[in-house]
Amino acid sequence: SLYKIVKSIISQNIGYANKKKVELINKTTHDTPAIDARKSKIEEVIFNLINNAIKFSPPETKVFIKSYFTESNVSLEITDNGVGIAAEDLNKAFTKGGILTAKPTGDEESTGLGLWIVKRIIEEHGGKVWVDSKLNVGTTFGFRLPIKAANI
Repeated sequence: SLYKIVKSIISQNIGYANKKKVELINKTTHDTPAIDARKSKIEEVIFNLINNAIKFSPPETKVFIKSYFTESNVSLEITDNGVGIAAEDLNKAFTKGGILTAKPTGDEESTGLGLWIVKRIIEEHGGKVWVDSKLNVGTTFGFRLPIKAANI
């Protein structure tokens, strides 16, 4: 259940979010269909995306986590009101070692590996990842997974 995974990942990140004065808002629903995937891998994806949203968000902002679904897919989006990603950086967001020009808001470090790992895991599960961002406005990272199992 994505709802349970998101709830757990929010709990793991709540101290970090509180320290940065970033509010995490869970808009996932109990009726989101279960997905047939490796739970630990999907936890890693969601942890990475929520943690990144906090990392790149200034104080007194919100991070929204929402899910939606169709007959065949479940999607999750994490949206922040952070620094955003420059248009010229969007094409390297999911590349290995792709360090973007945006800097974390609390002097945290960024390795350029997290989003690459997210993409690999989601694609291994037969899904797709995306990013939509506007500089100085915020970013949405999302992924879509099939409800039926891929070859994982």
